[in-house]
Amino acid sequence: MEKSFPISPWKYALFATCILITACTVLFFSCGVVTWGSAASIFGSYTTALIGAAVFGVAFLGVYVALKESYKYSILFIFVSGLVIVTMVAYFFTFAAMKGDLLAHFDDRVRQLFEEKTRSNDKMQPIHSLFRCCGLEGPQDYLGEENGALPASCCFAFDCSNPTNVFQQGCATKANENLKMQADITYYCCMAIIALEFMGILTAYYMGRARKYAKTKIKDDESHLND
Repeated sequence: MEKSFPISPWKYALFATCILITACTVLFFSCGVVTWGSAASIFGSYTTALIGAAVFGVAFLGVYVALKESYKYSILFIFVSGLVIVTMVAYFFTFAAMKGDLLAHFDDRVRQLFEEKTRSNDKMQPIHSLFRCCGLEGPQDYLGEENGALPASCCFAFDCSNPTNVFQQGCATKANENLKMQADITYYCCMAIIALEFMGILTAYYMGRARKYAKTKIKDDESHLND
Protein backbone atom coordinates (compact mmCIF):
# COMPACT_ATOMS: atom_id res chain seq x y z
CA MET A 1 0.00 0.00 0.00
CA GLU A 2 1.29 3.47 -0.87
CA LYS A 3 2.17 5.49 2.19
CA SER A 4 -0.11 8.47 2.72
CA PHE A 5 0.93 12.00 3.73
CA PRO A 6 -1.28 14.66 5.29
CA ILE A 7 -1.70 17.61 2.91
CA SER A 8 -1.79 20.50 5.38
CA PRO A 9 1.81 20.40 6.76
CA TRP A 10 3.31 20.26 3.26
CA LYS A 11 0.88 22.87 1.98
CA TYR A 12 1.88 25.38 4.65
CA ALA A 13 5.56 24.45 4.32
CA LEU A 14 5.39 25.21 0.58
CA PHE A 15 3.55 28.47 1.23
CA ALA A 16 6.12 29.60 3.84
CA THR A 17 9.01 28.58 1.59
CA CYS A 18 7.67 30.66 -1.29
CA ILE A 19 7.24 33.67 1.00
CA LEU A 20 10.88 33.33 2.07
CA ILE A 21 11.95 33.02 -1.57
CA THR A 22 10.08 36.23 -2.36
CA ALA A 23 11.76 38.07 0.54
CA CYS A 24 15.23 36.93 -0.56
CA THR A 25 14.46 37.84 -4.16
CA VAL A 26 13.58 41.41 -3.19
CA LEU A 27 17.09 41.79 -1.71
CA PHE A 28 18.69 39.90 -4.61
CA PHE A 29 16.90 42.08 -7.15
CA SER A 30 17.63 45.46 -5.54
CA CYS A 31 21.21 44.80 -4.44
CA GLY A 32 22.16 42.87 -7.56
CA VAL A 33 20.95 45.55 -9.96
CA VAL A 34 22.79 48.25 -7.98
CA THR A 35 26.00 46.18 -7.84
CA TRP A 36 26.14 45.52 -11.57
CA GLY A 37 24.84 48.96 -12.51
CA SER A 38 27.37 50.78 -10.31
CA ALA A 39 30.13 48.92 -12.12
CA ALA A 40 28.62 50.15 -15.42
CA SER A 41 27.52 46.67 -16.48
CA ILE A 42 24.13 47.12 -18.14
CA PHE A 43 24.05 43.48 -19.25
CA GLY A 44 24.59 42.31 -15.67
CA SER A 45 21.84 44.58 -14.37
CA TYR A 46 19.31 43.36 -16.95
CA THR A 47 20.30 39.73 -16.34
CA THR A 48 19.79 40.16 -12.59
CA ALA A 49 16.42 41.83 -13.16
CA LEU A 50 15.24 39.07 -15.51
CA ILE A 51 16.37 36.30 -13.15
CA GLY A 52 14.73 38.09 -10.24
CA ALA A 53 11.48 38.36 -12.20
CA ALA A 54 11.64 34.64 -13.02
CA VAL A 55 12.17 33.72 -9.36
CA PHE A 56 9.24 35.98 -8.39
CA GLY A 57 7.09 34.17 -10.93
CA VAL A 58 8.02 30.74 -9.60
CA ALA A 59 7.39 31.86 -6.01
CA PHE A 60 3.92 33.14 -6.92
CA LEU A 61 3.23 29.85 -8.72
CA GLY A 62 4.23 28.03 -5.55
CA VAL A 63 1.82 30.12 -3.49
CA TYR A 64 -0.95 29.31 -5.99
CA VAL A 65 -0.10 25.59 -5.82
CA ALA A 66 -0.21 25.66 -2.03
CA LEU A 67 -3.55 27.47 -1.91
CA LYS A 68 -5.15 25.27 -4.60
CA GLU A 69 -3.55 22.03 -3.33
CA SER A 70 -3.14 21.10 -6.97
CA TYR A 71 -1.24 17.94 -7.95
CA LYS A 72 -1.03 18.99 -11.61
CA TYR A 73 0.41 22.41 -10.85
CA SER A 74 2.77 20.98 -8.24
CA ILE A 75 4.44 19.03 -11.07
CA LEU A 76 4.71 22.25 -13.08
CA PHE A 77 6.18 24.04 -10.07
CA ILE A 78 8.80 21.32 -9.59
CA PHE A 79 9.80 21.56 -13.26
CA VAL A 80 10.15 25.36 -13.40
CA SER A 81 11.88 25.40 -10.01
CA GLY A 82 14.47 23.03 -11.44
CA LEU A 83 15.08 25.44 -14.33
CA VAL A 84 15.40 28.34 -11.89
CA ILE A 85 17.92 26.41 -9.79
CA VAL A 86 20.08 25.72 -12.86
CA THR A 87 19.91 29.41 -13.82
CA MET A 88 20.67 30.61 -10.31
CA VAL A 89 23.64 28.25 -9.95
CA ALA A 90 25.11 29.55 -13.22
CA TYR A 91 24.51 33.14 -12.08
CA PHE A 92 26.01 32.42 -8.65
CA PHE A 93 29.31 31.08 -10.00
CA THR A 94 29.52 33.89 -12.56
CA PHE A 95 28.89 36.54 -9.93
CA ALA A 96 31.32 34.94 -7.48
CA ALA A 97 34.04 34.94 -10.14
CA MET A 98 33.40 38.55 -11.17
CA LYS A 99 32.64 40.07 -7.78
CA GLY A 100 36.17 41.32 -7.14
CA ASP A 101 36.47 42.76 -10.65
CA LEU A 102 33.14 44.58 -10.29
CA LEU A 103 34.24 46.25 -7.06
CA ALA A 104 37.63 47.20 -8.52
CA HIS A 105 35.97 48.59 -11.64
CA PHE A 106 33.58 50.64 -9.51
CA ASP A 107 36.47 52.13 -7.54
CA ASP A 108 38.24 53.08 -10.78
CA ARG A 109 34.99 54.52 -12.13
CA VAL A 110 34.46 56.73 -9.06
CA ARG A 111 37.99 58.11 -9.31
CA GLN A 112 37.60 58.70 -13.04
CA LEU A 113 34.30 60.54 -12.57
CA PHE A 114 35.90 62.74 -9.92
CA GLU A 115 38.76 63.61 -12.26
CA GLU A 116 36.35 64.41 -15.12
CA LYS A 117 34.01 66.61 -13.07
CA THR A 118 33.62 70.27 -13.98
CA ARG A 119 31.70 73.14 -12.39
CA SER A 120 29.02 72.90 -15.05
CA ASN A 121 28.91 69.11 -15.12
CA ASP A 122 29.73 67.37 -11.85
CA LYS A 123 29.71 63.71 -12.86
CA MET A 124 29.96 62.68 -9.20
CA GLN A 125 26.39 63.77 -8.47
CA PRO A 126 24.78 60.33 -9.04
CA ILE A 127 27.40 58.72 -6.78
CA HIS A 128 26.85 61.35 -4.06
CA SER A 129 23.08 60.92 -4.15
CA LEU A 130 23.08 57.11 -4.25
CA PHE A 131 25.69 56.44 -1.57
CA ARG A 132 25.36 59.66 0.49
CA CYS A 133 29.03 60.55 0.27
CA CYS A 134 30.97 63.58 -0.94
CA GLY A 135 34.03 63.77 -3.17
CA LEU A 136 36.73 61.13 -2.93
CA GLU A 137 37.96 61.75 0.61
CA GLY A 138 35.21 64.09 1.87
CA PRO A 139 33.80 67.63 1.48
CA GLN A 140 37.32 69.08 1.62
CA ASP A 141 37.87 67.82 -1.93
CA TYR A 142 35.49 70.58 -3.06
CA LEU A 143 36.07 73.18 -0.36
CA GLY A 144 39.84 73.00 -0.83
CA GLU A 145 39.60 74.10 -4.44
CA GLU A 146 39.89 77.73 -5.50
CA ASN A 147 36.46 79.34 -5.00
CA GLY A 148 35.36 75.91 -3.92
CA ALA A 149 31.76 75.22 -3.01
CA LEU A 150 29.88 72.06 -2.22
CA PRO A 151 27.56 70.68 -4.89
CA ALA A 152 23.98 70.19 -3.71
CA SER A 153 24.36 66.43 -4.17
CA CYS A 154 26.82 66.42 -1.23
CA CYS A 155 24.01 67.34 1.15
CA PHE A 156 20.94 65.62 2.51
CA ALA A 157 17.81 66.74 0.60
CA PHE A 158 20.16 68.92 -1.52
CA ASP A 159 20.20 71.46 1.32
CA CYS A 160 23.74 72.60 2.14
CA SER A 161 22.63 75.58 4.24
CA ASN A 162 22.68 73.38 7.35
CA PRO A 163 26.17 71.94 8.13
CA THR A 164 24.60 68.82 9.63
CA ASN A 165 23.18 67.94 6.20
CA VAL A 166 26.62 67.64 4.61
CA PHE A 167 27.83 64.10 3.89
CA GLN A 168 31.16 63.84 5.70
CA GLN A 169 32.53 60.59 4.29
CA GLY A 170 34.31 60.41 0.95
CA CYS A 171 33.01 58.15 -1.80
CA ALA A 172 36.34 56.34 -2.10
CA THR A 173 35.54 54.84 1.31
CA LYS A 174 31.79 54.92 1.86
CA ALA A 175 30.63 54.10 -1.68
CA ASN A 176 33.06 51.19 -1.94
CA GLU A 177 32.04 49.81 1.45
CA ASN A 178 28.36 50.20 0.60
CA LEU A 179 28.74 48.48 -2.74
CA LYS A 180 30.75 45.64 -1.16
CA MET A 181 27.92 45.14 1.34
CA GLN A 182 25.36 45.01 -1.47
CA ALA A 183 27.54 42.58 -3.43
CA ASP A 184 27.76 40.35 -0.33
CA ILE A 185 23.98 40.50 0.09
CA THR A 186 23.54 39.49 -3.56
CA TYR A 187 26.00 36.61 -3.09
CA TYR A 188 24.31 35.21 0.02
CA CYS A 189 20.81 35.76 -1.37
CA CYS A 190 21.80 33.59 -4.33
CA MET A 191 22.76 30.80 -1.95
CA ALA A 192 19.57 31.24 0.07
CA ILE A 193 17.32 31.23 -3.00
CA ILE A 194 18.95 28.06 -4.37
CA ALA A 195 18.51 26.29 -1.00
CA LEU A 196 14.90 27.48 -0.69
CA GLU A 197 14.10 26.37 -4.24
CA PHE A 198 15.27 22.87 -3.33
CA MET A 199 13.08 23.02 -0.23
CA GLY A 200 10.19 24.21 -2.40
CA ILE A 201 10.62 21.23 -4.71
CA LEU A 202 10.61 18.86 -1.73
CA THR A 203 7.49 20.35 -0.15
CA ALA A 204 5.67 20.56 -3.50
CA TYR A 205 6.49 16.91 -4.20
CA TYR A 206 5.08 15.65 -0.91
CA MET A 207 2.06 17.97 -1.09
CA GLY A 208 1.30 16.78 -4.62
CA ARG A 209 1.78 13.18 -3.58
CA ALA A 210 -0.57 13.64 -0.63
CA ARG A 211 -3.14 15.28 -2.91
CA LYS A 212 -2.92 12.46 -5.42
CA TYR A 213 -3.33 9.86 -2.66
CA ALA A 214 -6.35 11.71 -1.25
CA LYS A 215 -8.06 11.71 -4.67
CA THR A 216 -7.28 8.01 -5.16
CA LYS A 217 -8.63 7.18 -1.71
CA ILE A 218 -11.88 9.06 -2.41
CA LYS A 219 -12.35 7.12 -5.65
CA ASP A 220 -11.68 3.80 -3.87
CA ASP A 221 -14.18 4.68 -1.14
CA GLU A 222 -16.80 5.57 -3.76
CA SER A 223 -16.23 2.30 -5.62
CA HIS A 224 -16.66 0.33 -2.37
CA LEU A 225 -19.95 2.12 -1.71
CA ASN A 226 -21.19 1.30 -5.18
CA ASP A 227 -20.28 -2.36 -4.65
